[in-house]
Amino acid sequence: MNPKSAKIALKAFFVLSTGSAFAGTITCTPAPAGAGPASWIRRIAIDDHSRTVNMDVVRHRTKEADTMGKIRADLLGIEEAPGGEPAYVFNAIAADGAEVTHLFRLHKAGEWRLASAGVVFVGKVPTLRTIEPGKVFDCKRSELG
Repeated sequence: MNPKSAKIALKAFFVLSTGSAFAGTITCTPAPAGAGPASWIRRIAIDDHSRTVNMDVVRHRTKEADTMGKIRADLLGIEEAPGGEPAYVFNAIAADGAEVTHLFRLHKAGEWRLASAGVVFVGKVPTLRTIEPGKVFDCKRSELG
């Protein structure tokens, strides 16, 4: 087997072994906003292989500047969707000193939309703090990560 066909066969094996035709990475940025406020999430990168999600977020906003930060989340599931693109479900556990756990669902409904909810745990009881019905994102998929 020549090196080129061996490389193609190896890539095909990794795609088939993940159980998903969408193996690789998908990177999303907020679509240009109209009159609404800018999203606090500036970039999402989902890696199907490692089942991780990395997000660039606005930690603190002032009139002069935004303080940026990073959040690492766990990819909880990839749901099959009727439109052919999967729906990604992931969460970002609150860091030490932070009180909110964020739950996300990125799905394609004509356009990519990110819906999220913030949950606060009081004792051991979860309490819904915020719901964002959905922001539009521009997403690009890599070939095989």
